[in-house]
Amino acid sequence: MNEAVLDASVVLRWAFADEADREGALHVAARLADGTLRAVAPPTFLAEVAGVLVRAIGAGRLPRDAADAVMAELVKVAIDEVEPHGFAVAAMKHALGHGLHIQDATYLETARRTGAPLITADRVQLQAATDMGLATLALSEVPAPAA
Repeated sequence: MNEAVLDASVVLRWAFADEADREGALHVAARLADGTLRAVAPPTFLAEVAGVLVRAIGAGRLPRDAADAVMAELVKVAIDEVEPHGFAVAAMKHALGHGLHIQDATYLETARRTGAPLITADRVQLQAATDMGLATLALSEVPAPAA
C-alpha cells in the first residue's frame, strides 16, 4: 500500500498518547515520513485536524507546542487533497445513508473517488466504508514499517 485515505483520528493519535491504537498511528507517521505512504485527504482535512487541536489546547488536554508539532509534521508530508467540486453533495449523501457525521463522510467520498484504502480507528466509519465496498484498514491492523 503506497497511498491511503487517512481519517483525522489517525493523525490526532500522534498528539494524544492516551488514545487506543496509537501504535498503528505511529506506524502511519513513520511511513509518511519515509515516503513509503502518501496520504489522500478531503479538502477539509487540515482544518479538521487543526480544529480538534485548538479544542484540546483550550480544554487543557494538550500543550500548544505539542499541537504545533503535529501541524508541523503534517506540512512536511505529502498530502493530496481531492478535487472539491461536488464533494459536499456526495459526502452529505454518505452521511445521511450511513448515519455519519459529515466530516466522517468526507473520508468515505475521498476513498470512493481515489480508490485508496481508508485507514481509520472509527468503527462506525469503517463499517460504512465496508458496506460501500471500499478498501479499508483498521488502524489497529497497520503493520510496522520495514526496518
